[in-house]
Order: sequence, then structure tokens, then C-alpha cells
Amino acid sequence: MSAGLAGLLRPFRLAALLAGVMVLQGCSVIYKTTGDILVNYGRSEMTPYLLTYNDMGMACATGEGLTPFLVSFESVHSRPTRLAVLTNSMAAVCADSLALQEELRYSRAMKRGDTAEAQDARTLQKRHSEVAASRLYESYQRSVKQYGEVEHGGQCPRLRSEFDELVFMVGLISGVQALLHDATADVAVGVPRDIAAKVERAATCLDSEKWWGVPQGIRASLWNILPMLAPEGVDAWGQLESSVDQGYAAGVRLASALYVVTAYSVGDEERVRRGIRGFAANDEELDPDYAMLDAISGFMVEGVSDRLWTEATGQRTPFKRLGTFWDDTRDSESDINIDDLL
Repeated sequence: MSAGLAGLLRPFRLAALLAGVMVLQGCSVIYKTTGDILVNYGRSEMTPYLLTYNDMGMACATGEGLTPFLVSFESVHSRPTRLAVLTNSMAAVCADSLALQEELRYSRAMKRGDTAEAQDARTLQKRHSEVAASRLYESYQRSVKQYGEVEHGGQCPRLRSEFDELVFMVGLISGVQALLHDATADVAVGVPRDIAAKVERAATCLDSEKWWGVPQGIRASLWNILPMLAPEGVDAWGQLESSVDQGYAAGVRLASALYVVTAYSVGDEERVRRGIRGFAANDEELDPDYAMLDAISGFMVEGVSDRLWTEATGQRTPFKRLGTFWDDTRDSESDINIDDLL
């Protein structure tokens, strides 16, 4: 090509290059706008609507399906951080449920003396627990990214709305759950142990009465599991029971689930049974605006009940019998469904 012809084509090449850049920039603007719209919609419309569902499977599917999609908009500078706290937490429910099924399989195999089956079940339990811990830790980390951590003597974050308070609370619960699942998975994720103390401090930044006793329930649960975190002279179980009562009165039984899980974690079967019975007995006049949280609470409580039943009898809690136990004294045998024996 001659120098003259190259000189003539140079402006056209430059124009084509500039046009290409403008197209790419235009796409980026469109993607960011789309991301901002989705994030705003998720916060103002999707989350309140989803919370009215009492189907835990919906929470699981929503979390696994939406998390990668929403978070991908970070690449075009949208900010889905707060929604990602919630969706990662919901996605963890899927892995948690799978881990529970393997734990129950392990118990049944041990009861039969089937060592190979028990080992296989334990392996899968750890794999699923690792996934749950990873998702929960991501939920906690995104909460920290959005609001920061509450240091000793430090100020609480500025929570501008009820949505921020809800996200902050879910992040705290995710942090504690991440620790528990990581312990089951032989610390495969490496969740820092000091999260417990950070969560205990941060829970003071929320109004416990407003949020169904849950913030105080988080602190009291940690005091019972890790007594070194408890203030001197505090009645940790009394505080937790008070939180449970607040939850029953408000129609959101999340604090009750914390009570049951805490009692199970420290091996207090009497309190475990009392907590499960209380949860099952307070299943009316629930707040429909937070049905999803109550469904997840029910999953947590029924999971503990299933563990107890399986360890004792080889089968999980009978259908619609949450709050009862295999060794309960019956006045009659008329309530036994023959179908359960087949």
C-alpha cells in the first residue's frame, strides 16, 4: 500500500476505532443502568415479596439462582452488596439441607453398624457443610463490606432504613452459622474464630424489641456457647428465653430457633425438647410479612428434632408430629397412624 493511500485511510481507521469505543462504552452504561434498576427493584419489591413466602425451597432456589446474576453487575459498577448478603444466606439453605440429609444417613448407618455407609455419609456431610460455610461466610463478609465491623468501644454503623437493619441482622446470623458449618467441615473454609466476638458486639446495634428478640437472642446464644464472651453475672439462658418470648409475641419465631440450636450445640437435651415443644405450640398468629424467616426457623428446629429422632429410633420426626418425642407417654394409642408403620 502506498504512503499516500495509507494516509487517506488513516482517518477512517481512527473513526472506526472511536466508534467501537463508543459502542462499548454505550453497552457499559446500559449494563450499569440495568444493574442499578435490578438492585433497586430487588431491595424495594422482590425482597418484601419473597419474605411473604413460607416455602423454604423458594428461599433456596432464589438464593442459588439469583446470587451469581446479581453479583455479576459489580463488574459494571452496580452495587448489589446488600442483596448479596440475603441471597448468599438463602443459597446456604440448600447446602445446609443436603448436609442434614447426610448426617441423618450417617446416624442410621451407625445404628445398623454399617461402617462403610456411615463413612460415606460423613464425607458428603462435610462436603455440603463446606459449601454452606462458604456461602454464609460470603454473606457475612458482604455485610462487613457494606457496614463495617464494630470494634471494641467503636460506633455502630449508620443503618439508614429497616432494609439495612434486616440485612445487617442476617449478616450477623450468617457469621455465626458459618462458624458452625466450618467446624463440621473440619475448618475447610477457614472462617476466622473471632467472628463470634465481633457478632456479639455488633448485635447491640439493633433494637431487639423491634426485631422480635433476635439481636439479644444472638448475643445470649453466643454467651451460652462461648461463656468467655458473656458479661459477668449475666443470666444467659434467661436472656435467651426472654428473646424467645418476644419472638412468639411478634409472630416471628427466629429467636426460638436460636434457642433450640444453642441448646443442641451445648448438649442440653432438656432445653432442646422444651424449645422444640415451644416452637411447635406457637404456630398461630404468625407475621405473614416475614413468613420466609419463620419457614427457615422451622427448618432449623425440625432439623434438630430429626437428629434426635434418628439417633433414638432410626427415623426422622414423623409427619406433622414436630414437638413430640418417641418416649412421650400417651393416654391412648388412638393417635397412631397405621400408615406410619408400613
